[in-house]
Amino acid sequence: MSQFGMNMPGGQGRRGPQLNVYTGLLFLAVVALATACGFMYVGAAKLGAGGDPFTVQNPKDIKFAK
Repeated sequence: MSQFGMNMPGGQGRRGPQLNVYTGLLFLAVVALATACGFMYVGAAKLGAGGDPFTVQNPKDIKFAK
């Protein structure tokens, strides 16, 4: 039956895992999200109290880092 381009059911189980378009898009999305997290961390460090990105400044006395 292979001469007609037909495969037996369950034949894919013998093949190893292959990368496809969706795997590439997933990898690209993870890289983009990691880059965005890096940019946000640097931006928050410039605005955070004492250069710490996880602390909140006093709303009445906001100072920007240079």
